[in-house]
Amino acid sequence: MKRLIYGLLVVVAVVLTSCQGKPGKDGRDGLFNYYNIPIQINQNEWSYSNAENNNYFFASIDMPEITWDIYQHGNVMVYREYDQGTSKAVQTPLPYTRHNEYLANDSTQTWGFFTETVDYEFTAGKMTIFYTASDFDYEVNLNFVPEQMNFRVFIMY
Repeated sequence: MKRLIYGLLVVVAVVLTSCQGKPGKDGRDGLFNYYNIPIQINQNEWSYSNAENNNYFFASIDMPEITWDIYQHGNVMVYREYDQGTSKAVQTPLPYTRHNEYLANDSTQTWGFFTETVDYEFTAGKMTIFYTASDFDYEVNLNFVPEQMNFRVFIMY
């Protein structure tokens, strides 16, 4: 019985150590390949959906790294980066939801509350990032555009 268990362990060890993937563009030898892609969406790159009862901002991005094979069998994750390049830099995975408050810039001096959501979808060759605020203030403030946002797209296959 000991020989059988020892033999199985040797076979498993050989199989696991011989598995090596091909490195991707940013990948390394190992069990998987990956791409790590920084994305910056500037204020002028946001589009407004203007759909009845479902208004949001979106930015469409060409992503040739997402092949049909990756779409079918890989994993695509997106992180929003705050304070990029500083000692305060942090990342948060999408989708994320933030609850915010603000003081009205009018004579009422009232507090307002809203929730902002940033999420994404993708298909082969393309990704779309969405921004939605729960108060839909951008329907009242026609000059509103989401701020510049930095993201990191991580593709693993």
